[in-house]
Amino acid sequence: MNPSLPQNDSNPEQRLESLEKERKLYKWDYYPNQDGIAMIQKLPIPEELPKEPEWFLDVITAILTILSNRAIEDFAAGGLGFNLLLYGVITRIVILIDLISRPLEKNSQNRLFWWLIENLTRLIGRILKRRQVAENQRETNTRIDLTPPVTPRNAVDELESYNNLFEIIHLPCISYHFQEDRVFAAQRVAGPNPLVLERVRQELPDKFPLTNEDYRSVMGPEDSLEKAIAEKRLYIADYEIFDTITAGNFPPNYRKYIYAPIALFAVASGTDNTGCLVPVAIQCGQRPSIAYPIFTRPPAGTPRDQQWYWLMAKTIVQIADGNYHELISHLGRTHLWMEPFAIATQRQLAANHPLGILLRPHFEGTLLINSAARLSLISNEGTVDRILAGSIEESVGLAAEGVRGYPFVFNDSMLPTFLALRGVDDAESFPDYPYRDDGLLIWHSIHQWVDDYLSLYYHSDQDVQEDAELQGWIKALVAVDGGRMIGVGQETPSGGVDIHSKAYLVDAVTLIIFTSSAQHAAVNFPQASDMSYAPNMPLAGYTDAPNSPQATKQDYFDLLPPIPQAELQMNTGYALGSVYYTQLGDYGEGYFQDPLVEQPLKAFQNRLLEIETTINDRNEVRRTFYNFLSPSRIPQSINI
Repeated sequence: MNPSLPQNDSNPEQRLESLEKERKLYKWDYYPNQDGIAMIQKLPIPEELPKEPEWFLDVITAILTILSNRAIEDFAAGGLGFNLLLYGVITRIVILIDLISRPLEKNSQNRLFWWLIENLTRLIGRILKRRQVAENQRETNTRIDLTPPVTPRNAVDELESYNNLFEIIHLPCISYHFQEDRVFAAQRVAGPNPLVLERVRQELPDKFPLTNEDYRSVMGPEDSLEKAIAEKRLYIADYEIFDTITAGNFPPNYRKYIYAPIALFAVASGTDNTGCLVPVAIQCGQRPSIAYPIFTRPPAGTPRDQQWYWLMAKTIVQIADGNYHELISHLGRTHLWMEPFAIATQRQLAANHPLGILLRPHFEGTLLINSAARLSLISNEGTVDRILAGSIEESVGLAAEGVRGYPFVFNDSMLPTFLALRGVDDAESFPDYPYRDDGLLIWHSIHQWVDDYLSLYYHSDQDVQEDAELQGWIKALVAVDGGRMIGVGQETPSGGVDIHSKAYLVDAVTLIIFTSSAQHAAVNFPQASDMSYAPNMPLAGYTDAPNSPQATKQDYFDLLPPIPQAELQMNTGYALGSVYYTQLGDYGEGYFQDPLVEQPLKAFQNRLLEIETTINDRNEVRRTFYNFLSPSRIPQSINI
């Protein structure tokens, strides 16, 4: 039993019933207060809405809000990736027909049917009305010309122009406070890509020559680099992989820039220690020089018009992080990483093989969504080519690096191992890391479920070794004419690869299920809340990195994406990050034919309910809100 989960010795069944009721009645959201600080609130869910249509509402909301936005022309032209979204629509329409065609015996099903009819009409009417209002405003007010300019410099110098893109789609909360240092640092541990930060173990690298004096100017005279390193309070985000990447040249109207920054963060010491990261310094390139000086966080009280260089430096880190996210963490290490496992499972494991039965729901839709992405998103002059910083060839190459094992091969990617290798596993010295804390709850829950399930069929290591289908499965994954996976399986005395222990099989299957469900959720859904707002995380730069503190406001806005680019980023991020289909732990009634599976499956589902409440409780008190790993928000597979 996980000691971090709430316990109830008196009546476990009543406790689970209470958890399920709370999950149906409330949801969590966050919003900025008047000072721009992220606050959290518990929002009631109207009781009259049945639970069944949540996925349908997500799809309708995503489609209608995008279609009603100003980017309808781009969407119709296929720039958003129409085939990708169409797949999700068709899949869900089939499910909807199946749902409505069932005998409407229960009152909730009757209410669902009529709710769909009544609210679709109202929603469409509301959107059409708002579109008409927007059209009338365009006729009377001067609006931004969406025609790409001849030069890369923006025709605007205020964030209002980016905010105005959100006519129907709600303006993300991040838009109110993304410029704050606290929020910038928080995205390293609870943002779209909380996977890069590493602890500085001995000393700073030679390529980042920050002095103790510079460090103390930010963290105070009582602190030092040596002290922070010794106390495990110094962390670095290094985007060296972009150092040799060629910037993209599409669309040809714009000149794009890609950067390879290094950013240093620290946790304050003594009475100032809130457990939160503080940004200390940023170098916008890999080699310190006149072009890439080290910028430190401006002292408190520095006038705003003298901080543009710092905001530019943070934005350059965000650009690198956004490209790392999309190409490596998201595309490479979830979508494409799962393909060899899906294919090997289908080819090597019989329909009634217990491992195949367990894994197949976690591959549902993955090959299809990947194929659709290749045709529309990841193609020459497609969405990735248009809005990301590198050329399409470079972008595809970076995704391939993720599949091949960058930054860690399969066996080093087990979540506890992955965290330890990066030096971010110590919750005492580094307490504010929501992705780690919530991710470990999900990891251990899946691990227990996999162990319980596989123990029904494998009673010893010998059982594993003698399973010919299982051994064929692992060999197909590493074969040159197969999956070509690196660092997967266990080495044999002859230099080959097999699986010869039940413990390793449990770990490996846990990683597969975790990646296809929780890990993908962690990197996919922030695309809507954090990345659809381009000023927070642009996917390309449009001017050189600053080389002095004399950078101006216009320099900063020249760095941001032009409005058409920001609009496409908004549409893509919102579409990909707004659709939830299936839910972790819900395999469907009667999926497992073996009655022995019922008890461990129920135990797994109950643990997920408890984790949901644990995360909700954490969000009431922890400094950095994070709900992307709430079990109710984690699909079973990579299907969008």
